[in-house]
Amino acid sequence: MATAGKNEVLWINTLKGGCILLVVLHHTIITTFAPSLHYLTAGLLPAQLWVAFNQYLSPLRMPAFFFVSGLLAVNAISKKSWSEVFTKKFSNIIYLYLLWGVIQWTSIYNISTHLIGQKLSSATNAAYADSPLEFVKLLVLSMTSLWYLYALAGYFVVAKLFHRQKYALFLAALLVNYATQFSLVPGWGPASVAQNFIYFLLGAFFSHHLVQLSFMNRRNVLIVGVFIVLGLGHHAMGLYKNPFYCLLSIVFGIVFCRALNNRFNMGWLNWIGRNTLQIYVLHRIFIELLGLTLLTLAVSYHLFSNPLFSLVWAVSLPLVAVSLCTAVSLLVWSLLNRGPGRALFLYPRLMKKPEKRPEAASNG
Repeated sequence: MATAGKNEVLWINTLKGGCILLVVLHHTIITTFAPSLHYLTAGLLPAQLWVAFNQYLSPLRMPAFFFVSGLLAVNAISKKSWSEVFTKKFSNIIYLYLLWGVIQWTSIYNISTHLIGQKLSSATNAAYADSPLEFVKLLVLSMTSLWYLYALAGYFVVAKLFHRQKYALFLAALLVNYATQFSLVPGWGPASVAQNFIYFLLGAFFSHHLVQLSFMNRRNVLIVGVFIVLGLGHHAMGLYKNPFYCLLSIVFGIVFCRALNNRFNMGWLNWIGRNTLQIYVLHRIFIELLGLTLLTLAVSYHLFSNPLFSLVWAVSLPLVAVSLCTAVSLLVWSLLNRGPGRALFLYPRLMKKPEKRPEAASNG
């Protein structure tokens, strides 16, 4: 990607920005919106469409995120020494994973236990741990909404160790991906980590091919057609989030983001794409706070019995929650990321060096 032009750089940030917004949407849907559906007295169809929209974008959301992360890590993996990159690409990410794991747990535990008195979700998640021992166990198993950081650190180390055997490594990652498709990897956290390694490798070693595929000439249309057929075949076997659907989602994501930048000023989304880390580590806390507050008040005051309220909730809550939680996350980051507060977003050892961007940790 060293020869990529201006639009190529723009689509990278656009795709990252879109993916982080889809992550916030996903957490909004599974923690607040989906549990509210059985209270609705109107607007059930648009509510179900939101749930379906979230579900059907799963082949894009994290695969594309990891593809871009691998793409941005290619030089660190293949060209730089361990001493040049280990602190930034491994120590920094593990530090943020552990630090924000603790911050999320203490924040969400206090919100659900002391402030509201109930949990938004019954999912197995380190943020809902009832004891320090359970928290540590779930964090080690990547059973946390921060699992992207856990995966990113591991992916980088493995990819750098075996980058000269990239084809064998890619084949191994593909086999592991299929193992998760058949539920052979226990636990949603380990399964998520295992499933997405292949997309990080696609970005790190084969991004040029996917970028070329995104230019829809006659040859590429034929290749895409073959991938569509293979994806549909997997879908027919019950494998919805299969590698072919995910690969197609990445390719069409590149096409779409490039087209957006060619036709519109996407500065706002590209800026979000350059600031994914702070949104990623902060948004879940505000989703829990907003979701628990709104849902508890709506149920307590029987607001869902009003058809107009139910309709407005069904149509607008996901958009409102994503916009508000993203904006608040960025605002809180801007207030905290000063002086000693920078240590919340960057490994202290790196604070002594010239800092390029605080989101570098999320770039792989």
